[in-house]
Amino acid sequence: MSVGITRRSAMLVGWSLVLATAATAQGPRQPKVAPGPSEPDWVVVLSERYGLSMFDDLLNPLTTTAAETRGLFRKAGPGPVSYTPVIALGLPSRTRGGWYRSAAAESPRKTGLWTYTFKNTTADLKQETNLPPPLEDGSSVRFDPGDQPFGVWVANDGLPDGGVFSEPSVVARVNARLAAQPYKAMIYPNHDKATGKKIPNSYIIGWEYSTNDDFQDVVCRLDNVILIDAAGKPGEAKP
Repeated sequence: MSVGITRRSAMLVGWSLVLATAATAQGPRQPKVAPGPSEPDWVVVLSERYGLSMFDDLLNPLTTTAAETRGLFRKAGPGPVSYTPVIALGLPSRTRGGWYRSAAAESPRKTGLWTYTFKNTTADLKQETNLPPPLEDGSSVRFDPGDQPFGVWVANDGLPDGGVFSEPSVVARVNARLAAQPYKAMIYPNHDKATGKKIPNSYIIGWEYSTNDDFQDVVCRLDNVILIDAAGKPGEAKP
């Protein structure tokens, strides 16, 4: 048996164990995460790049209903908030991102920040090329939401439906195409994989704007914020 075959077999066994562990940790109401179609799986991206577990480290698990699942933030300290797309594995058509104020029973007040028309490849992630995806002219990753709660959103021009939001309740309210499964953002604490330490007030968000639920259409980093619960209190502890 060749060394190459042995190594490949070991890798397959290793990732099979990762997937099995992730499935065990998944809550009964949590949407299943599909493998990436010819792309890195979300479980692999989280583990290899951030040292995170797909479900054990998830900060906004769906445990009851979409309306009760947290997805809002507050600014953590002085200076702007940064909302940066770091990996683009979704549709090659233009992707947009920004922030919003949420209002019950109303459409969110969206503010656009950045756009890109780009798609990363598996080779990009392995070789650390084209990361983050190149933003188009006029884009910015910084904004100041003041001291009020806010959410973040992404959308793709190939799906003219208003996009997806960090609050599942907003997706259910404004996006008819995805209302039946409105949980479209998986939120994690940002970790430095080399040290294993949490990066304060920094989060990684895996987005799904389609229906296959691979949750890596867009991967974003959100900095200088605190994830809050429905009462407006810091909500990093898992419910």
